[in-house]
Amino acid sequence: MKLEKHPFIQSISEQRRDAILGEIELLKLQPGDTIFLEGSQADALYVILEGLVTFTKVRPDGLNQPVSASGEGSFFGEVGLFTSEHRALNASAESECVVGRIPESTVNKIIEDAAPQKKILDSVIKHLKSTTSRYMEEVTRKEKLSLVGTMISSILHDFKNPFSIISLGSHIVQQRHGKNDPATAKICTNIEAQVRRMLDMANDLAAFARGDSEIEIAYVSMEKLFEHFRELNAPFFQDETVTVEMNPNNVSLSGDASKLIRVLQNLVGNAIDAIHQTEKPGTIVITAIDKGDTIYLSISDNGPGIPNEIQSRFFEPFVTFDKSDGTGLGTAIVRSIVDAHHGNIMFATSTSGTTLTIQLPKEHKASRAQPVTSA
Repeated sequence: MKLEKHPFIQSISEQRRDAILGEIELLKLQPGDTIFLEGSQADALYVILEGLVTFTKVRPDGLNQPVSASGEGSFFGEVGLFTSEHRALNASAESECVVGRIPESTVNKIIEDAAPQKKILDSVIKHLKSTTSRYMEEVTRKEKLSLVGTMISSILHDFKNPFSIISLGSHIVQQRHGKNDPATAKICTNIEAQVRRMLDMANDLAAFARGDSEIEIAYVSMEKLFEHFRELNAPFFQDETVTVEMNPNNVSLSGDASKLIRVLQNLVGNAIDAIHQTEKPGTIVITAIDKGDTIYLSISDNGPGIPNEIQSRFFEPFVTFDKSDGTGLGTAIVRSIVDAHHGNIMFATSTSGTTLTIQLPKEHKASRAQPVTSA
């Protein structure tokens, strides 16, 4: 879109428009480029000529919370100019963008016309509605998470005794028969591991509902982690319609092995469910790659892809699609675990498959990891 064709510029009287076009600075931005930061001085209004701009707010934990987004033909930054307050949000380019920066002195000339004033007022109202809607969604989400946390705590309390009995029974069987029967010993070991896994999963879900994302850092060999993942999730590897391949590539990092296994369980489980929907054989490939200070962990499948309806909210809580038995928390928990490792997660998807890529720091800042013998 040309600058003079932007709806906001079009709302300015023709005589005044010609005079101010030369005062507008065109910014060509790349994805991730910052336009302004929360708390900075409001000194300009911006018009979007190409691309998408996202707005975020810094949460108490230091992470950025998405608030809204604006695309071609819209404008932003007007609220701070008229309230004389500092910027309430961060603004950055989500894609390649062309943005026109209109300095405050030029805006003051523009608003002498009635039409631009109406445009700005309409924009302020729209932003208020959007922010209010987002706030209500966040309140509802927190209420749901609080309810989930209460339910999980109750379930954990009720299940701990049965789980303890199962674990104790398995231990007794192993003591009595395991020495002379390796197969029985292995079954008992797997039973105890699965009991611990179920308790850990429930504890993780309760912790997520509380907003608690603590991790225990240690040296992790991806080869041993993949082996442990295979042992804990034998049904994934016994599925006749899905082949799961793992390529650890002698990669290691400092991290929380049990939480990283939980990441794989959620993402691989989702991929298997997606492939089953196609009623065709499928393949899932898990690969770890060492690129200096960063470890890349990818999970690729040839399923039907992530539906368009949920792509923008894929990592948000309670988002699910065509799954009657899903809670919609799996990918949100994955995101919280990756965030706790100071990592990033992204995906590329189409109708021929999906690849999720996780970037993790090789060394965790908060810990000096020591090698251990198992993942």
